[in-house]
Amino acid sequence: MNNDFNIYVYSNDANFCSSLAIECNNYGFELTFFEPKNMESVFGKNDTLISVVIIDLTLIDSINPFELGQNARITSDFPVFGVVKKFNKKDQEEAKRMGFDLIFTKKMLLRSIRDVVIHISDNE
Repeated sequence: MNNDFNIYVYSNDANFCSSLAIECNNYGFELTFFEPKNMESVFGKNDTLISVVIIDLTLIDSINPFELGQNARITSDFPVFGVVKKFNKKDQEEAKRMGFDLIFTKKMLLRSIRDVVIHISDNE
């Protein structure tokens, strides 16, 4: 599997991003950080890769992460995952309404990224 998998990420959490980069490097997964303004041009560059989109739902900027997830759903056919520091019902319901496939805590995703990739790859 290794380099056959790409993870697109939008987050401004430096600790999460660096930890995710380390985990992806450990397993040989590609990692692409994107900006909302160039999302459409970035998605699909690596047509041969199986990909997912991860959006940090705890963003502290002018971007609405739920709308970004909805746009990712429209722009691509990739699974869209949200990550949060701690689960709460309001974020889970909003993410589901906006078309996110799954929500993970950041810690949970980092611990299980390999299993998530294997599951997605098996379903492709």
